[in-house]
Amino acid sequence: MSIIKRRAQFFCSDALASLAAIAVGSMIFITNAYLELDVAPTLFYITLVFMSASIFSVPVFLAVALGCVTILTASFIADEGYRDYKLIAAFIRCLIALTTISLLALRSKRATETLKRKEAFFLGAQQLSHTGSVGFIIHDEVTVTWSQESSRIFEYPPHVVPTLALIQARTHPDDLPIVDSVVEQARRQKSLIEVEHRLVMPDGRTKYVQMIASPLFKHGTRTEYAGALMDVTQSRQAEEALFHSQATLAHVTRLTSMGELAASIAHEINQPLAAVITSGESCKRWINRPVPNLEEARRSLDRVIQNSARVSDVITCIRALSRQSEVQRKVEIFDDIVTDALTLMQHDIALHDVRTHAQLGAPDALIKGDRVQLQQVIINLIINACQAMANVHDRARVLRIHTSVQQDEAVLEIADSGIGIAEDILPSLFDPFFTTKPTGLGMGLSICRSIIEFHGGRIWVNSNEGLGTQFMFAIALNSLRLEK
Repeated sequence: MSIIKRRAQFFCSDALASLAAIAVGSMIFITNAYLELDVAPTLFYITLVFMSASIFSVPVFLAVALGCVTILTASFIADEGYRDYKLIAAFIRCLIALTTISLLALRSKRATETLKRKEAFFLGAQQLSHTGSVGFIIHDEVTVTWSQESSRIFEYPPHVVPTLALIQARTHPDDLPIVDSVVEQARRQKSLIEVEHRLVMPDGRTKYVQMIASPLFKHGTRTEYAGALMDVTQSRQAEEALFHSQATLAHVTRLTSMGELAASIAHEINQPLAAVITSGESCKRWINRPVPNLEEARRSLDRVIQNSARVSDVITCIRALSRQSEVQRKVEIFDDIVTDALTLMQHDIALHDVRTHAQLGAPDALIKGDRVQLQQVIINLIINACQAMANVHDRARVLRIHTSVQQDEAVLEIADSGIGIAEDILPSLFDPFFTTKPTGLGMGLSICRSIIEFHGGRIWVNSNEGLGTQFMFAIALNSLRLEK
């Protein structure tokens, strides 16, 4: 229906243009036939040239312009104007004016067609990439403008005049401060504004949009910004789907690691259980004395309670590692995460005859993350370090674990004294399915990188072939207080 309407509009405009051209041509004929004017016909020719430039294609326009020049010249010759010097001068002036204006009109028409072509390409690119244009003027009030694609992203009708209130009405309630921050940054005339926030559609759907804007001009407190608004919903949904897939794979890897750590887990449970039994028997002996020693019995019971709590903590940690659950990003003490992971690995470390040198230098560092996933990374790195030192017999097997705070980041370093990693395979170390172990799956380090990057951090490796390997990761500190 819209195509038929556009064609009807085109035919109507073409008919009106033809009628206008006939009218102008008639006026030129009448002027030439009945009025003795030198300049008036040229003005009508110029008018016809301008009309044809705005209505017809370039070949038709050139034909009209050439026809006007021809008719003007023919009229001059037919009227024998060449016999009068003044008429010759007037004819030359009119011919130059008509020719010059025709060339300028041609240049303007080509520029206009180029602009329309670019505009069509631009609109097509906006629709294809789901990117719209947006502009806003910051003065006493905020004036907003946007392109048709931007109105489509916000799901408002094209004829609706955009306002800040309309944008806020579509913004997710939790992200309203982000929109307010854009206005505040614009009032401070920031050179680049870049934000991402969520939209809530009338039917309850959630969209993710990303905006980047730069100032066009500044005049006192008045600043105009122009930018781009992009619908990134599909990419965000794809990222979430990818992350859930990675989380499932990470869960399988954790179960595999727990199978390898079975001896360590049994040791971590049996040790406090043995202490509970010993303390219970001691308590019984202190009470069964002819004169019960209640103080010693109380101490024995305290040891029973402490070791029972230790068993409970270990079981809780094991259950957390084995359970597949949604990611829980909470404010955590970085050193506590490292300590718990190291505790679970103590027996496995001892089995590999490895001496641990731990230096936890970030006791007050708080991060926001999933405790279980970060422990999985640490455990995986410790397992790799112990296995890397399995064939070391000419020197001590030392595992160095060091935490620190560097440039607003909590940093963990896990270094071994193994044989190191060849320089040529370092770039591929974190690639999926790449492994140097005969029975390895090649997913451990890849999952570690995915987890760290999900937490907004980075992980890297340094190796000195023959002298050991150093794995490090860093996560941004959190300024919030610890959740209780």
